[in-house]
Amino acid sequence: MNPKKGGTEMLRIAVFAAACLLGAAPAAGWTDDYPSKPIRFVVPFPPGNAGDLMARMLAEKLGASMKQAIIVDNRPGAGGNIGAEFAAKSPPDGYTVLIAASGIVTANRYLYKLNFDPQKDFTPVTLLYSGAPVLVVSPQVKEATLRDLIEAARRRPGKFTYASYGAGHVSHILGEMFKQAAGIDLLHVPYKSSPLPDVMSGQVDMIFESPLLVVKNAGKLRPLAVVSAKRNPKMPDVPAVAELLPGFEVTGWLGAFVPAGTPPETVQRLYRELAAAIGTPEFRKRLDDLLLDPGGNTPEEFGAYVRAMSERVGAVIRRGNIKVE
Repeated sequence: MNPKKGGTEMLRIAVFAAACLLGAAPAAGWTDDYPSKPIRFVVPFPPGNAGDLMARMLAEKLGASMKQAIIVDNRPGAGGNIGAEFAAKSPPDGYTVLIAASGIVTANRYLYKLNFDPQKDFTPVTLLYSGAPVLVVSPQVKEATLRDLIEAARRRPGKFTYASYGAGHVSHILGEMFKQAAGIDLLHVPYKSSPLPDVMSGQVDMIFESPLLVVKNAGKLRPLAVVSAKRNPKMPDVPAVAELLPGFEVTGWLGAFVPAGTPPETVQRLYRELAAAIGTPEFRKRLDDLLLDPGGNTPEEFGAYVRAMSERVGAVIRRGNIKVE
């Protein structure tokens, strides 16, 4: 062996070993030039949807900060499962990010026969935003408070109706959760289009709806309670369901996920970039206009939240024997 060459090789090995001890060695599959090509945001709902618009706003901000194009790829259908399956089976390299609504990763695993596992096949990155639905009733409903409504429903089982956007939709799951928590019997009326006109006219008694649509239809719908642990500061006069039914808390949300196996360094980079974008004044104002709350929690915090919500929603689905049509 050439002594000079051997010495150089020994020095290289020693430097690499020291780097490993210091935690500086790169993880397998990760390079420090990420991203070196465009990133795809898989959005499993149609263009123009509120979540799609927010995803596009974030894509624009990340494109500027990461100096790479962020492509928004809409893949709607099957309750979001088409886009989610595509993302789950994509290479775990940080170049495919699923922008998912809450039901896709919490409820769908109990409602559909899937070719992927929303819990095992994704790594959570961060919560993008959240918003607690509101229980609203038709102006024709005489009961003035949530307590009044529950007591009336107990006296008249099956006489009150609640609308949803379809079997298995979050509005359906919330109605079933409300029935179980309050110990009442309500008749479910699923719709393929918006049920709001029928709630406003009194053909259906109530629905769990987004706060934005409640505010937009002020005077045509009467809010009784917010589905959150505490009152929404933007609707301070509307009590939280949890004030009467402790523990009744479910929020709708949008979050970012990557395929399982994506290098931790890449997950952290995406988290930092998304959290920074969520924190910008423009994005915060947009959320405030929509009566939504900003996200930006860590991957660990978001993962724990997703698991807890999935267990809660799954229990409601099983007890209520909810099936998709």
